[in-house]
Amino acid sequence: MHNVDAAGLGIGDDHPPRIMGVLNISQESPYDPSVFADPDEAAAYVEDMIDAGADIVDVGLESANKRLDVLSAEEERERLDTAIETIDAVDGDAVFSIETRYSEVADEALSRGFDMVNDVCGFADPEMPAVCESHDAAVVKMASPPDLERPGAVGETDWTERCDAEWAADADYVDQVYEALKQGGFTEKTIVDPAFGGWSESQTLEDDRETFHRLSDFRELGRPMLVSINRKNFLREFVGRSTEEALPVSLAATALAVERGADVIRAHDVAETRDAAIIGHELGVGPEAFE
Repeated sequence: MHNVDAAGLGIGDDHPPRIMGVLNISQESPYDPSVFADPDEAAAYVEDMIDAGADIVDVGLESANKRLDVLSAEEERERLDTAIETIDAVDGDAVFSIETRYSEVADEALSRGFDMVNDVCGFADPEMPAVCESHDAAVVKMASPPDLERPGAVGETDWTERCDAEWAADADYVDQVYEALKQGGFTEKTIVDPAFGGWSESQTLEDDRETFHRLSDFRELGRPMLVSINRKNFLREFVGRSTEEALPVSLAATALAVERGADVIRAHDVAETRDAAIIGHELGVGPEAFE
């Protein structure tokens, strides 16, 4: 299995599971506890996440909620100063990730202190791989169509235009996720993300369920894997819980995800998620059991 060095942080089979905490600069983001506009307040929140066990801090400049308008690259860049001021003010050791779909935003962020990129549009911007390589930066590639305005809309992609028509006719949702990750290739420091959650109208809870069941399939891509399942709808559906009540199911799923090959868990509940990931790593049968 391929391992990645993200600004000195090892990610992959040779390393323990890593926890990615979340900070949102975007005021429209739905999870209020992670949203900050003041750099000093944001820095204090980041320091708390680092103390709780976050190895990586992912900073979002806009919400990827499909019901909201997509910001332009220039609008994202207008928010970048707050993000830079925040990480400059942090007293703590973590890898800082910028969540963006635009190569020009990634380039500026990496030039000004960020360490890696979280691309929710999966290299829909064709310059993204080259930008990350030029900075020797790790990059998370989420499964997505080649469309900057539709992150994660794998099921809405016309795969007959991208692949063999016979393959497209037989492919199920997980096959499409796998193919979406392959589209556009990888850098040497790519981490794959199979895109859990309601990214499009066509994505169902059953799609997420089947993706989770087949999580170990993505190990065949030879890249470390990030999983973002914190309080997701498909988990809450099993137990009939609200978002506020969904931490226990998130932690149970975290342990299973790590056992099935997840190398990075992206979460708001850092301390609890760290413990669940360690249990999955130390007591699980290991991802090789699924191969």
